[in-house]
Parts: sequence; C-alpha cells; structure tokens
Amino acid sequence: MSYTPRDSTARDSARSVIQARFRVTVDSDVSGLAAQHCVERQMLTPDGLSAAQLCIGSHEAVTHLIWQSFAPAWEGVVYIYDGYRTEQNRYLHAKLHLTLALAAAGDEATPGVKAALMAAERALATLWLTWAGHQATTTDALARAVTEFGDLA
Repeated sequence: MSYTPRDSTARDSARSVIQARFRVTVDSDVSGLAAQHCVERQMLTPDGLSAAQLCIGSHEAVTHLIWQSFAPAWEGVVYIYDGYRTEQNRYLHAKLHLTLALAAAGDEATPGVKAALMAAERALATLWLTWAGHQATTTDALARAVTEFGDLA
C-alpha cells in the first residue's frame, strides 16, 4: 500500500478538526477556586494584598501563559479508548497551582512561578496526547488523524 498526497490531505484535515476543538474542550476557568484557596490560606502578595484579588479574573492571563508556546505534536498520539479525564484533572490542577503561585508572587516571574508554569506546560502536552488520541479513536477521524506506525512512504 502506498501513501498518497490525498491521504496526507485527509489526515491533515482530520487533525485540523481535532486541534480546533482542543482548547475549548479541555480548558476551564480555575480563578474562582484559586481565590477560594487564597482566602482559606490567608495568602498575601509580597505587597501585603490579599492574593485572592489577583486570582479573580486571572483566567485569560494564566491560560495565555500556559498555551503561548504550545504546539500540538502528533508524533506521540496513539489510539486511546479509556478517555482523558485523569490527564485533564492533572492539567487543571497544574493550572490551579500556577494561578496560586502567580498570586502569591504578586504576578512576578519568581523561580516558583517558573517551575509551576513548566509543570502546567508539561501537563498540557500530556493532556494533548491523550485527548487527541481519544478524539481520533472515538470519531470518524480515527484512521485519518493518527498514524500510529508512522507515515508510509
């Protein structure tokens, strides 16, 4: 069986549809939960303000930080039948941790914030692999989007 440009077009089209739905499907606003954690822990910024104030409305900025360098890679995507909830929970937990770290640091890029950002980016990349594999497995894009054994020459 030979691999034709038409197959490549179908694959790219299927991947494009899957990629377009990724962020909308998996990302949630955790700023309210982060603010609640700040209040419960009586967290303050370095300036002595309530860290909860920085959490409220932080969703867009935190999401942008995490997603700014994200590029979906298809090389590690394989068929996934079990779903992606565990990876989504890990990602949202990492996003919550980053939101709290940013608030506690007064929105400064401290080493703790940088570490939390790296953890959130890793969690996002892992979520992508699982989510994309699950989407490819459970939609009509199954064979077109995932080339588990590599592209045929």
